[in-house]
This record gives sequence, structure tokens and C-alpha cells, in this order.
Amino acid sequence: MTLIRNTKKCKERFKKDFEKGLFTKDDLIVLKLWAKEMEEFGPKYIQDSYEWRDHALERQWQGYRASCFSIAGRIIYRILDQKKVEICEVERITPDHDYKK
Repeated sequence: MTLIRNTKKCKERFKKDFEKGLFTKDDLIVLKLWAKEMEEFGPKYIQDSYEWRDHALERQWQGYRASCFSIAGRIIYRILDQKKVEICEVERITPDHDYKK
């Protein structure tokens, strides 16, 4: 099992973007599905799944990965291995393929 933890910055930005209407109801459904699959099956499943088009990131995002939840929407995250619990730390959920830190 994998525990998902959103960073404070991620939560704040997502809330603002949601209030601006940048995410649709369909986006929320898909984001919940991604979280459910990450929690139940783990990061290897997400990485191997064609539907999430998951990929490693480079340069300023070295050590992070991105999963696609829409044509332009991305979930930027990294896996923090703990001895007993694997943690998926979500750094950003972006509706517009924005990788700027």
C-alpha cells in the first residue's frame, strides 16, 4: 500500500486553480482514480500503465515523475521510501502541462 501526501504548496495551488475553474468535474474523477490506483497498486503499477502515460522528469525535476490525467493535465510526484510505508508525495497538480518550479 502506498500513502499519498500532497505538499502544502500543492494543496494551496490546487485550491486556487480549482476556484478559478481550471479543473473540470471529469478531471476530479480521474484524479481520484489515479489516487486510488496509486494507493492500492503502488507506483510501479502507475508507471507501467499505458493509460497514465507516466514518465520520469529531468533537470529541475530530477527525482520526480509525472502522470497524465488529461490532454495537458499532469500530476507531478515523487516516491519517498520509508521502512514500513511507501509515500507518494504529490508536488503539483497542473491543468496546463506547466513544469515550472
